[in-house]
Formats: sequence, structure tokens, C-alpha cells
Amino acid sequence: MKKICAMLLSASILNSSMAAAEQDTPATTSKEAAGFGIGAILGGLIGGPPGAVIGAAGGTIFGNHAAKKDDAIAALEKQLQEKSLELATLQNELEAARNQYAGNLEKVAMENKLQLGEGISFPVYFRTNDADITPEMGQQIQKLATLVRDYPEIKVHLDAYADERGLPSYNLQLSKARALTVQKELTRAGLPSIRILQHAHGEELADDGCGDVDVDKYVFDRRVDVQFTLDTET
Repeated sequence: MKKICAMLLSASILNSSMAAAEQDTPATTSKEAAGFGIGAILGGLIGGPPGAVIGAAGGTIFGNHAAKKDDAIAALEKQLQEKSLELATLQNELEAARNQYAGNLEKVAMENKLQLGEGISFPVYFRTNDADITPEMGQQIQKLATLVRDYPEIKVHLDAYADERGLPSYNLQLSKARALTVQKELTRAGLPSIRILQHAHGEELADDGCGDVDVDKYVFDRRVDVQFTLDTET
């Protein structure tokens, strides 16, 4: 008899909870009602009205917990979608910045190549009977090599000279040593030696008799001309 009463009470409670669930549309209310009904049935099976009341209360708590858990998951999923959208936007901006930088770099490179079409040259001067250069000049040569090493179509021509003092054979060897000094600085910066062409002229192209007027003018014959040219056949 007690069990029958318990079952009837449970059924009554279940019907009440189901009716309440039909009146409320939010997901949280339906989960609370379902939890309440389940708890009532379990409570009735446990043992009568006291069990039904306890079971109903436990079912309500269970329903509330489940509803809160679902709400928390939904909130996290929404945050994840928002963060994914932000990340996609940042990736697009980064890609656009990279493309713009690459375009600017290519533009500068093309402008430099156009200038190299006519050749760019600068001299490296040496002391008398010397084929060495200062560390500062070596760093300048290496910087220039760094700028052109990534462009294989750019060649470097080294024209080395000596002043007219001394034997022609000695001056020829001296000019070769000077060209080799400059080449070492270029290759030290990563420029392949195959792209460097050497021409030793000795005193052949020296300004005859310039020292008779001004000894200091000999310095203009003790030099290596470094010329960058664009090899159109590459």
C-alpha cells in the first residue's frame, strides 16, 4: 500500500513538473523540470513520500547543474568562435603586410638594377708599395657585397692599377695583389668568386708624369676600381 501511494505521489509530482515544463520555454526550465521528475520517480522507488520529496529535490538540483553546465559550454564555444575570428583577421593583416613589404623590396631592387644597367663604380685607394686596406674600408666593401649577393645577375669587375714608379713587372704584380685583396673582402661577405672578374693593369694606364708636378697625385694611380654591372645574358 505504501509503495502504491509512493508511486501515485511520484506520478503526481511528475505530471506537475511536466506541466510546468510545458509552460516554460527556456532550455534551463525544461532541464530543471526533467530533473525534478526523474528525482521524484527515483524517490518513490526508494521508499514512499519522504523518499519522493528527497528525490524530487535532488532531481531539481541535478537539472540546475546540467543546465548551468550547458550554458557554460555554450559560452566557451562562443568565445572560441570570437577568438578564431580575431585570429583569422590578424593572419590576413599579417599576410597583407608581408605582401606589401615584398612588393616594396622588389621595387627597390628593380630600381637598383636599372641603375646598374649603366654600371656603378667606386675606387679603393692604396698606399705606396702596399696591397692592404684599412679595416674600415674592408667593412664598406663587405656591405656592398651584402647588398648585391642575392642578385646573381649582378657581376663585379675589379680593375687594379699601380703608379709608374718601379719596374713594370713589379707594378703589374702589385696591382694583381690589390685586386685580390678586394676580392677577398667581397667573398668574405658571401659573394661567390665566380661573379667577380679581375683585371690587373699595373702602371699601363697610369697618368704619366703626374708625380713630377705633385707627388700626392700618385695616389689616384694606386687604386682598384670596383664596378657593379648588370649581366643581361644571365
